[in-house]
Amino acid sequence: MKRIKSLFKNKAFLALFLALILGSLIILPNIIINKGVYSLDADFNYQQIPFNKMINDSIKEGSFLWTWFNEFGSNMIGTYGFYNIFSPFNIIGYLFPSDIFQYLIGPIYILKYGICGLTSFLFLKRYVKNKNYAVLGSLLYTFSGFQLTNILFYHFHDVVAFFPLLLYTLDNLIYDNKKGRFAICVALCAITNWFFFIGQCVFLAIYFLVKFFTKEYKITLKTFINILIEGVLGVGIAMFVLIPCALFTMGNTRLSTAWSFMSSVKHPILRYFEILRAFIFPSEVMSMKGIISPNNFTSVEAYLPVVGSVLAISYFFKNYKKWISILMLILGIFMIVPILNSSFVLFQATYYARWFYMATLILSLMSIKCLEDNLKINIGVILSVICALLFFLGLFVYSSVNEVIFNKTCLILFLSFMIINLTLLCFWKKRKYGLKFLICAIFLFVTFWGNKDVFYYKVGTFKTSNYYERFLDSDKYISLDKNSRSNGSITCEFNYGYILRNNNIRVFNSNVNSSSFLFHQSLNLERSIYTNIDIKDKDMNSFLGVKYVMSCGDDLSYLGYELLYNTENGYYIYYNPSYYNFGFSLDDYISQDEFNNLSYEERRKVILDKVIMSDEQIEKYKDLFGKNVSYSSNEFEFIDNGFISNITSSGDTLAIYTIPYDKGFSATVNGKDAKIEMVDNGFMAVKINEGDNKIVFKYFTPGLKIGSIVSILSLIMYFIYMIVNNKKEKISH
Repeated sequence: MKRIKSLFKNKAFLALFLALILGSLIILPNIIINKGVYSLDADFNYQQIPFNKMINDSIKEGSFLWTWFNEFGSNMIGTYGFYNIFSPFNIIGYLFPSDIFQYLIGPIYILKYGICGLTSFLFLKRYVKNKNYAVLGSLLYTFSGFQLTNILFYHFHDVVAFFPLLLYTLDNLIYDNKKGRFAICVALCAITNWFFFIGQCVFLAIYFLVKFFTKEYKITLKTFINILIEGVLGVGIAMFVLIPCALFTMGNTRLSTAWSFMSSVKHPILRYFEILRAFIFPSEVMSMKGIISPNNFTSVEAYLPVVGSVLAISYFFKNYKKWISILMLILGIFMIVPILNSSFVLFQATYYARWFYMATLILSLMSIKCLEDNLKINIGVILSVICALLFFLGLFVYSSVNEVIFNKTCLILFLSFMIINLTLLCFWKKRKYGLKFLICAIFLFVTFWGNKDVFYYKVGTFKTSNYYERFLDSDKYISLDKNSRSNGSITCEFNYGYILRNNNIRVFNSNVNSSSFLFHQSLNLERSIYTNIDIKDKDMNSFLGVKYVMSCGDDLSYLGYELLYNTENGYYIYYNPSYYNFGFSLDDYISQDEFNNLSYEERRKVILDKVIMSDEQIEKYKDLFGKNVSYSSNEFEFIDNGFISNITSSGDTLAIYTIPYDKGFSATVNGKDAKIEMVDNGFMAVKINEGDNKIVFKYFTPGLKIGSIVSILSLIMYFIYMIVNNKKEKISH
């Protein structure tokens, strides 16, 4: 009993424990309702469990460089570096069989909340005398509106959990001369999610400069050099992830940097309303926005539970010259100026607010400083009320001229909770146990609001747990040739291929190979965050090698597909007799320039019987065409990180594979190196000879070799750095 009491006197443990409990209050009801499986809607259901199950199996099978289960096939590290393939939380899942992950995802989610509570406490405790306030601040950060709204994005929470460590270890290095920790945390954050890490570097630079110029940091040349060394070493250690992911992502068409002058300095009017709402009202859900728009996946949320921005505003006006206030003011400017906001996301012209969690950590610090300093909060309350009134007044005026979706039920709910929270704040000091009272209020609010968000997310695509169970268990009912490609009708959810372990092209994943984007663009096929080639377009499905078509309820026989079998729970599997085998050949060609001059409708017809090649390729291979070459056999097999194709041909020809061209592939034909050509705007082809041809394609991730070398060298240099510094410390003592 004494040990338990002493344990709870440890404030770091208390922060961890409270965050775990509060996280459990949000997550466990969903798990219980779904009989052990945590599920939500849209991105979470389509992606998180299927992705992790597939990655788990692929790593254990040795196929961790290339995956066949993402659209036409894609670079594994490049695709899933954004989905935290190397995150410590994901690694926990890899320790178990993939089929168990659907039961692990809820507990891991709770663990993320616990770690987030611990790491934010470690950062906050430096700035308060009473560590209980740091515990309170850790709850504000861990369960901010950003966290509750983004519960849909499982991989965001890893980033939020580790971010405070960057600031904590930087402070350790500068204030306490504790070396080595900052480098490791830089590497950890970069490896966990390379894209979010870019935004964290921007924030870290602002944080450092503000504290330097306000003289909060007193930097010597030696300290500055240590910061640079550790930062560079940390990035260097992560290069085995950073280089492959950077090379892979450069071809992603979602990375738009098409700025105009006005778009770079001015947001659309409604976005300013959204930013204001994010700080004064509790969080909305992305797929059922309550006030301004029906769907908004930009993560515009920053509300701190119960306290909102009241305490931070009060602290700001009392201490506007302090570094915390100056930092928050600069962050506010970055929020309202589009080009500055985009610096956190590689200067994309597409708006995202997925860095706001960093601002919530600073808001949490300002809030607990306000409480500890016993500042009056009148100005915070008054300004919050004024902002709310201006928000509603402005929105009503705007909506009288322009159409604005306005949900009155949500409006009443949001307004009611704002009034309740403001009332609690105004009277919390009058309670005998004020701090405990406030923590209890946060527990009550987060439990209610978190479960409210979960409930609204579940009123979506997967309306019942049985429906989602059918999706997760579909491999028990459906059996497809593992060396084939399939597609699904619109009655089926996305990403069945991950569950069935089949190359299914109905995929919801924004990360696919750049060559895939090139192919889609060439035929005007929509490709932003998903691939959705209609099964009614039989010619396109045949060209892409779709051997099987699955339906989750509707009859497709009228399209010319042959029914193979159906299952008792509503799946129908069809065979496509006209599909093109991988490695097919065509007897005619068209130049890239000629193809580009055709209409999209004409292009879709031409691609079925003509190879699209550059002028140089035509000059090189033109003699192979017009000879009516045929195959007497064509066998194909997916292998780990590549594929094998055995073709017996009546003559020399180009074997075409509707698999994305990638510089990571190398090929041999009958044991001899073969040049891989990019044809048809994104696919691969190799020259084969008359007779038997054994074609072997192997894949090695571009940038992984040099990245790994840099990582190993950086790790060695890190150990040398630590040994040298340890010796210096011993000598000085």
